[in-house]
Amino acid sequence: MLADLVDLVLPRRCVGCGTHGASVCRTCLGADAPRVVEVDGLRVVASADYTGGARTALLHYKERGRRDLAGPLGAALGGAADILVPGGGAWLVPVPSSARARRARGGDHVLALARAARRGRPVGVARLLRHARAVQDSAGLTIDERAANLAGALVARPVADPGRPDRPVRPVVVVDDIVTTGATLREAARALASAGWPVLGAAVVAATPRLLPQRSPRAVDGSAQTPFSDRHPRLTW
Repeated sequence: MLADLVDLVLPRRCVGCGTHGASVCRTCLGADAPRVVEVDGLRVVASADYTGGARTALLHYKERGRRDLAGPLGAALGGAADILVPGGGAWLVPVPSSARARRARGGDHVLALARAARRGRPVGVARLLRHARAVQDSAGLTIDERAANLAGALVARPVADPGRPDRPVRPVVVVDDIVTTGATLREAARALASAGWPVLGAAVVAATPRLLPQRSPRAVDGSAQTPFSDRHPRLTW
């Protein structure tokens, strides 16, 4: 209700392109044309390129405290996840933020996106991942350095978790805000598969253009339901 009253006085504009009507518009989020790419055997679906309006929206959300953007960004993330689990019945598993990032941003921004992505969808959110050790800031690292920095950095709760007997075993989708090289998503998938979770792929709000192919999400057909862990039973990265 408060947002509606504010809109009467100060109509919202898209943070990306400035059009009236929403805090970030569908065009900036690429909501009508998600992208699909394979990253070392892991299927990754992105709602948008990490350029233009999508990049601006994510930066304002993460670094400038625009928590009102969690809803539309989360909806875009949910649309990307739908490509992997069109029938629902999966867990969305957010990549965990470091303690330093949580302090700087006032909370776990990826967890908030995952919860927003869940709304109106037959999926749940499960915090199955945690850091096993500290990692460097990835800014400025090469692709190989990023992979080495993250190797073995995450661990997952096992499928048979005595602390959560109420959590049923479901396929999982790793979720994050941005994919740059795929190193973080691959490490998350490795940790989950090692703990026994069937990994269907990963969904993100945006991907750097160098990762994105020129093809539509229809190209994945029914193979989207083949778990990452079944296709890669012996993960070594």
